[in-house]
Amino acid sequence: MKKPVTTIIGAASTTFGPKVLRDIRNHPDIHGAEYRLVDINQERLDVYTKLADRMNQTLATPVTLKSTTDRRELLAGSDYIVLSVDTGHYSTWRNDYELPASYGHKQIIGELGGPGGMFHAMRQIPLHLEIAKDIAELAPDATVFVLSNPLNRICLALVGYSEVKEVIGLCHGVEMAIYLYLNKLLGIDGDDMETVAAGINHFTWILELRRKSNGEDLYPLLKETLAKAAPDNQMMTRKLLDVFGYFLGTLDSHAGEYIPYAYDFDIPPMNFDAYLDNEHKRWDYLKELANDQAQWDKFDQKYGSQAAISEELRLDELFAPRSWADTLIWPIINAVVTNKRHWMPAVNMVNHGQIDNLPRDIFVETPAIADSTGVQPVGVGALPKPLAAFLQRDIDQMELIVEGAVKGDRNLILQAMYLDPSTFSVRNTEKILDEMLKINAEYLPQFK
Repeated sequence: MKKPVTTIIGAASTTFGPKVLRDIRNHPDIHGAEYRLVDINQERLDVYTKLADRMNQTLATPVTLKSTTDRRELLAGSDYIVLSVDTGHYSTWRNDYELPASYGHKQIIGELGGPGGMFHAMRQIPLHLEIAKDIAELAPDATVFVLSNPLNRICLALVGYSEVKEVIGLCHGVEMAIYLYLNKLLGIDGDDMETVAAGINHFTWILELRRKSNGEDLYPLLKETLAKAAPDNQMMTRKLLDVFGYFLGTLDSHAGEYIPYAYDFDIPPMNFDAYLDNEHKRWDYLKELANDQAQWDKFDQKYGSQAAISEELRLDELFAPRSWADTLIWPIINAVVTNKRHWMPAVNMVNHGQIDNLPRDIFVETPAIADSTGVQPVGVGALPKPLAAFLQRDIDQMELIVEGAVKGDRNLILQAMYLDPSTFSVRNTEKILDEMLKINAEYLPQFK
């Protein structure tokens, strides 16, 4: 059995990186494979490589590890390429959120929807197309997994404006709902729940929710439990469940980016200072962990609440066996290599009829089956009309954003902003657009 070669671009992050190592460890059938770690930050890459080496020492069949800051050195011969990269990220994200807010434009987190999400996509698309050129040249047969955000816009750009062979978008939103929210809410182990979920990335409706062990429909229990829950427990998602009869698997924070009245539900705004502080603490701890200097018994004293920073930074937790995968990459690779058929709760692929009443050739999120033939999306038929209508509003502007980002066309972006559900002022929208073009100029050379 040939062990695959996987290149991970953007490997050395505080959140994505450790999850990759855990998922590698938890798929022993493909231990012995080769992993190539790429990150432009040498210091972070060195720390992450040390952490990967520590993980490797725990494997009965070690993997081969290579690392570099130059992706072109390691792309050739890759079977799979993982993209998890961003431009500017926290500094630009804060601007994406705060500048529109200064004009009264309310966003939930400003990462994927609204003007913040648009500019995030506009910065990300050129970077990913640049990487795609190298992939098409050096690894033309590789499957590309996109985990970067805004995921569906990036995937659409890669399919429409690059020569990469296969693009699959992966997001753990539905799995997180099962294993980190619904399990606690319903008191049922995540391994004993299964869903049929469909939509677009970060706006995914759970169409079916059942108990694996006996086939029980869990929707009645979900409605009953939420009716008794604390008032601030996913207020928007609960209201939409009451009105439309379906639960949003991505919960308030992500789905709220696409809904104009989300702010009516008092969803907490982004606290960038606290977010960044926790990121720095996570990174400091990972450095200690990589150098075998972490003192777990003094963690809270030094860094603050472990639960607030991460529940999985302790080494024995980080590398502990787990039945589900954060990144979704390794269940697919494992299924392809071993031909052990695997049900994926949600995968983003081009719509070739998976969702009948959404446009073809855009990326939709549906279940999929992975085996030796690759990844095959599962059709769900037509969504209930109101659910499809919510999604269509984002799809309409999504295509404009991608085209505008590639061509550097201000008017296409303005059209997208006018179509955005969160837009409330024509006059302020143009001001937001022009100011954000100005402060993002270094990332957007295509806009002259």
